Amino acid sequence: MIYTLPPLPYAPDALEPKMSQETIEYHYGKHLQTYIDNLNRLCEGTPYAEMSLEDIILTASGPVFNNAAQVWNHTFFFNSLTPKPEPMPLELKDYLIRDFGSVETFKEKFKKAATDIFGSGWAWLAQDGDGKLHIIQESNAGNPMRAGLKPLLTIDVWEHAYYIDYRNRRAAFVDNCWELIDWKKVVERMHEPDPKYIEETVVVAETTRDGFTEMMAEAIMEDEKDMQKYVCVTCGWVYDPEEGDPENGIDPGTPFKDLPADWTCPACGVGKEYFEPER
Repeated sequence: MIYTLPPLPYAPDALEPKMSQETIEYHYGKHLQTYIDNLNRLCEGTPYAEMSLEDIILTASGPVFNNAAQVWNHTFFFNSLTPKPEPMPLELKDYLIRDFGSVETFKEKFKKAATDIFGSGWAWLAQDGDGKLHIIQESNAGNPMRAGLKPLLTIDVWEHAYYIDYRNRRAAFVDNCWELIDWKKVVERMHEPDPKYIEETVVVAETTRDGFTEMMAEAIMEDEKDMQKYVCVTCGWVYDPEEGDPENGIDPGTPFKDLPADWTCPACGVGKEYFEPER
């Protein structure tokens, strides 16, 4: 299966002035295309080449997961926006009042979830198997499907989503995105047949290693976290703390969090903010 850039459901300048044509050209036309190119390259000759994006998201790890999830997330995000927004349907209002107390409370909590994510990520409205609605924060390429939830709405808060138009004013971007949401699309998603990712919840077991106290196990896991590999989402290059980056003055054994702020990917030159933990 060859993944291709999905058609944009509106003209590149249709969301102006809240989202500029330049942002669409870079965010949709370049960033999303890069994830697609990376995914096709990574999947070639592997079982993932014949899988749907949803199946890859549920089963893959590392660069394959990161790029597949970013393709799915971005496509979902752009399809959640419309140049001609309409008032929120009464049906959706009723569900929001049921699960959050009021539409205004939901609005405040959702915007806060999007604005407060540390680093890069996504704010989601998702639905569980019983129909209850949840606000979910996901970092990097995270997707609520891996927790058995059905995505209904998302806002992308990676810097490349808003920096051209808003610089570092993420909150202003979120406010303007809110005014572009296609609420009818959200309702349609609520009524779509439950896909299999709702039925196949991914469970991560929390275990303590034999022979270690809980405190010792936590310390070991923290050390392992420091030595976690990080993947460049732009080109797929992997930073391995055990190897470091000697050619650029980074000694072996240097955790990703300890890299200098001005360090860049040796392969493509992007900054640290374009790296994600290898899954």
